[in-house]
Amino acid sequence: MDWMKIGSALLLIMMLFVIYPRVKHELKHGRKGSQKEWLGAFALLGGVALFILLLMKSV
Repeated sequence: MDWMKIGSALLLIMMLFVIYPRVKHELKHGRKGSQKEWLGAFALLGGVALFILLLMKSV
């Protein structure tokens, strides 16, 4: 393992330690989405996944 991979892994771990308290707070105190909002988000993600699948099959 070279030094670049070790340094990248250490930076990733440090970033997770910095971000974790903020994510925990937002999950506890953030606003909850309605069922309509979640269905819209899943429909959008499904459309993107189908588009990527179409692109992969066309090559």
